[in-house]
Amino acid sequence: MLKKIFVITITALTALLVFMLFALPASEKADVKFSENSFGVENIRIFDGEIILENYSLIVKDGVISQMGEDLKIPKNMQAYDGKGKTLLPGFIDSHTHIFGPALKDSLLFAVTTNFDMFTSAQTLTGMKTKRSGILETDESDLWSAGIMATAPGGHGTQYGIDIETLTRPEQASAWVTRRLAEGSDYIKLVYMPDRPNLASLDLETSSALIKAGHEQGVLVLAHISTLAAAQDMLNADVDGLVHIFADKPVTEEFAAQAAKDNVFIIPTLAVMASVAGENLGADILANQLATPYLTSAQKQGLATGFGRAWPGFDIDIALENTRKLHAAGVVILAGSDAPNPGTTHGASLHQEMALLVRAGLTPLEALHAATSATAAAFGIKDRGRIEVGMRADLIIVSGRPDENIAHSFTIDKIVKNGYVVQREKQKPIDAQASPELADPILGNFDKDINPSENLTTQGFAWSATDDRMANGKSEAKISHANLGADETGGALRVNAQVKSGFFFPWAGAYFGHPAQKAHNIAAYNTLSFQVRGTPGMYTAMIFTSGSVGAPPSQNFNITSDITSDWQTITLNMENFNGLNPKLFAGLAITAGPAPGVFDYEIDTVTLGK
Repeated sequence: MLKKIFVITITALTALLVFMLFALPASEKADVKFSENSFGVENIRIFDGEIILENYSLIVKDGVISQMGEDLKIPKNMQAYDGKGKTLLPGFIDSHTHIFGPALKDSLLFAVTTNFDMFTSAQTLTGMKTKRSGILETDESDLWSAGIMATAPGGHGTQYGIDIETLTRPEQASAWVTRRLAEGSDYIKLVYMPDRPNLASLDLETSSALIKAGHEQGVLVLAHISTLAAAQDMLNADVDGLVHIFADKPVTEEFAAQAAKDNVFIIPTLAVMASVAGENLGADILANQLATPYLTSAQKQGLATGFGRAWPGFDIDIALENTRKLHAAGVVILAGSDAPNPGTTHGASLHQEMALLVRAGLTPLEALHAATSATAAAFGIKDRGRIEVGMRADLIIVSGRPDENIAHSFTIDKIVKNGYVVQREKQKPIDAQASPELADPILGNFDKDINPSENLTTQGFAWSATDDRMANGKSEAKISHANLGADETGGALRVNAQVKSGFFFPWAGAYFGHPAQKAHNIAAYNTLSFQVRGTPGMYTAMIFTSGSVGAPPSQNFNITSDITSDWQTITLNMENFNGLNPKLFAGLAITAGPAPGVFDYEIDTVTLGK
């Protein structure tokens, strides 16, 4: 009997132990392991793309948001972050950029996890769709792109040296769209600028045919415009979005109402509008100690440069007011920087764009919406732009409250891409010894004939003609030797420059450069001086640096006497070449332009001074 009771008791205890073992919660199991892109965040404010959620917690598993809530418990063996005093946001989305080189890396370091490119080469599109659909560790943001944009021969977009298939007739539109989609374009961008006298443009019929063809083939069609009249034409043609605000005239109530009714979105690109208008807002980023340590040398140069002159029709006050009125009318406004145009850069300029949207009347919360969920919705992207269960874990943790003060967007604590924490490191300062010093301060005295060409070479650099034909412009430059120089001995470099319209920044002149763009250090010099005479007018001196992109640092000067008169000495302070890194000197150009005309001038004794 006792034996029977003992067996029953042992059996019952065994069953109880088995039950208790399987009843333990999974989070307590010591053998549960989470992937590197799995983690939790506790006690944090969340901007979910629309509203603020206070005292929330969130769990990411395998790069995807799996749980979130106020009373959510993070598994004990999962890596957890205490979010007290911080704000969690979706990764920022820049709705208007141009991607090449290190742009995707530069973007991610400023929490821009997705870029919508508005014009780049077809080669850039290779592999982008596979990459953005995966959830792998990466040091680059994701990319959607228009690829090659639709433009006329000699129109905007043909000046950048990229091979472009242009259009001239409506019947070409359907096949043109088909070829772009086959290359990998996600949407179509066209250039409609019929009111710009210095550039060719698609006509209204061809632009309308492109919009129709894009819709028939299932993609959005966006338009680059610069005037109210052109924008109205595109609205009437059923365009999906405008990639710039117009700033030639105040927006009308009728236009705003039509854009809102037709669900047309607008990307104001106020950062580049301000740069064109002469506002040096790039300097604000350079002075921001939350930003500048993470900027590369090339980015700093891009932020410090400008367009050189204000353009008619690009009034920043009108641009801001038009943005305010359109937003008030219910038009969808998206945040886009148009980087890397002069005065802007990838990543950091989107933060400035949000600040400009606030300046235009949006609340900080609305500006954040424009840089996250609004852009994802406008482009039909469903896996990002919001913080909710099932979304890709592209996230930002900031130390401040950018929904209350948009400047707090720069207070980046952590950047998460596909669930992986991005390694954000400060840029290392450039070593002055990394490039050799330019030993001889005389860059050109032209005492010898230009033939043979070796006579124009010094320290590995050589003088040559330069003009905007390298960027599909129409200007032409030729150089020759003048027998009588500024000192009435030796000689001078004579330049014949025919500056022609058909390019945004037409130029023609003389260039002193290293064939391999090898950097040299000219930090020991404070001035650039040369002697010049020739056709009266405004000229430009530009300094190029190794690895730079965008407009080079430049200064304008005037020639006041003709080519038979006395020589003028031009002295330019190096510190006024905004954005110049003197440790990376790679070339110098002295050119005529942008005013069209024929310019004959002579240059002598080009010298760097201390």
